[in-house]
Amino acid sequence: MSTLTYAGIGARATPRSILAAMTVIAGWLARKGWHLNSGGATGADSAFADGAPADQRTLHLPWAGYNGCAGPDCRVLSPSELESCMAIAARLHPAWERCSPAVRKLHARNAAILGAGLGRPVDAVVAWTPGGTITGGTGMAIRIAIEARIPVLNLAVTPPRAVCERLLAIRRAGISP
Repeated sequence: MSTLTYAGIGARATPRSILAAMTVIAGWLARKGWHLNSGGATGADSAFADGAPADQRTLHLPWAGYNGCAGPDCRVLSPSELESCMAIAARLHPAWERCSPAVRKLHARNAAILGAGLGRPVDAVVAWTPGGTITGGTGMAIRIAIEARIPVLNLAVTPPRAVCERLLAIRRAGISP
């Protein structure tokens, strides 16, 4: 069975108890053979990265050195990938014209959930947003996931155990786009 991937993402203001659960979930998923894709942001992204070994995670960065991230697990989008990701983000963002160039790059990196060259989406998204809403940068990734028919498991509305059970079911079924 091929390696399954998940996006581990969420708001920077994710509650501490959920951050702790994200780190545990990431470690558990790594032991089950899952690969983490995340964005290197403070909060949820960092909590997931803390639980996943470097060889089982890829941090998709909007620019080199973002948030102090460096190492073999860090990947900056190429100019052509960034252009493709920007097109997706521009189409799905409610106020793209009001975003600065840096914020546009931050939103565009969320399209990395669609994989290298946008041709191999993650198998699931595990996230936290306030009240389970579709908001902020995490909301951009969730909108992309919904459009791509990727399962989204939001820890604000789904308990960690239920998230893990759903991911285990995906793993057993070998569901892959």
